[in-house]
Amino acid sequence: MGNPFPRLKRLIGRAIHRYELLEQGDRVLVAVSGGEDSLVLLYFLALWRRKTPFPWELVAIHLDMGFGEDDIYQESLVKLKNFCEELKVPYIFKRTDCGPQALEASKRNISPCFVCSWHRRKHLFRLAGEHGFNKIAFGHHKDDLIVTFFLNMCYHGELSTLLPKQEMFKGKIDLIRPLVFVDKDLIHAFAQREKMPVLPNPCPLSKDTRRVKMERFLEEVLYPVNPKFKGNIFHAIFNCRPDYLPSK
Repeated sequence: MGNPFPRLKRLIGRAIHRYELLEQGDRVLVAVSGGEDSLVLLYFLALWRRKTPFPWELVAIHLDMGFGEDDIYQESLVKLKNFCEELKVPYIFKRTDCGPQALEASKRNISPCFVCSWHRRKHLFRLAGEHGFNKIAFGHHKDDLIVTFFLNMCYHGELSTLLPKQEMFKGKIDLIRPLVFVDKDLIHAFAQREKMPVLPNPCPLSKDTRRVKMERFLEEVLYPVNPKFKGNIFHAIFNCRPDYLPSK
């Protein structure tokens, strides 16, 4: 693949400029799970902060989901904190009970991922409001948009997906996704090249979720049929033609 840095920088820049994701005076809270996506996002936002002609603030937050701790997780947290310090990005750590609530929901046949995500966002929104952050940045990428589109279509009967920029609470907080044009393979290549301190996913259900199953279906069944399918699906999401869709 070569050096993924130039392409990553170009694609992230395209999203930032096209959707005006960063503006003067912004206070941006980056949700850093410790996965490759969020680490690469933080790296490039820290880079962008140095090159923008206007001032804005950047802070990283890691939410402990409450799945339990071991030595590997503790060591990974130290590496994550050091990573933020190297980027000169302030780091916040908060413990939550999102994981146990999600596991309890799964026993009642309620989607644990939905419950976990809902509680996670609740914590992020509260922290953003308490500390005056007007934007929360997520590491969702191109593949996430496609997978979410198929999940919403198949499980919820609607045509929708993640937005590059989403207004919440009547404009008090915006959710931004600067990696929206970036393939996950490119993110993986850069994270591996830079030897980023990726945290292991502590969720015991992480390998058997609806999202993971949909990813497998797309990558193992649909995409191999035609090499253009993935790109065409992604472009279709941005090229909706309502006139050719029936109304209710």
